[in-house]
Amino acid sequence: MAPKFEQVFKLRAFLSKTDFLSLGPIKGGPHRYIATVTHGTLEGCGLKAQLLHGGGDWLLLDHSSGVAHLDIRAQARSEGGECFYLHYPGILKMDEATQLVLQWSPEAKTTRSEDHYFVTTPVFETSSQDFKWMEQNIFIGHGHWYIPGDGTQAVEYEIYKVVSA
Repeated sequence: MAPKFEQVFKLRAFLSKTDFLSLGPIKGGPHRYIATVTHGTLEGCGLKAQLLHGGGDWLLLDHSSGVAHLDIRAQARSEGGECFYLHYPGILKMDEATQLVLQWSPEAKTTRSEDHYFVTTPVFETSSQDFKWMEQNIFIGHGHWYIPGDGTQAVEYEIYKVVSA
């Protein structure tokens, strides 16, 4: 029987416009983009944590296929003082909405997860005994863009735990 998915978290990470880097083509091929996380939240399953400045996405985009390989890392601290490290590699298939976000266009809009192929595999690390279960499970993140209209933009993921059927 196929595994099932149980939604456990929502992660929202705001991106820095001033620290957003487009290196262009590297090594004769794909384009490298670096998006720095300024702040955000990770909430669900009794956890309410703030993302800390310094995380980011080291995205590698192959324009010929329209596929971006994501290498996202972040750190968070809960209201109770627990600390977390997150690493979530993934795949994003480029589309018009994503292009507008990467260009910081005023035309960029909030999207829904079903609008994109935007999938990650989050891995968590923590020393908190209350949240050790996060290190012992497989997760899938399904992403979309969150554009609140105040000049900021964020990526938002619904994060699901893979459970046996």
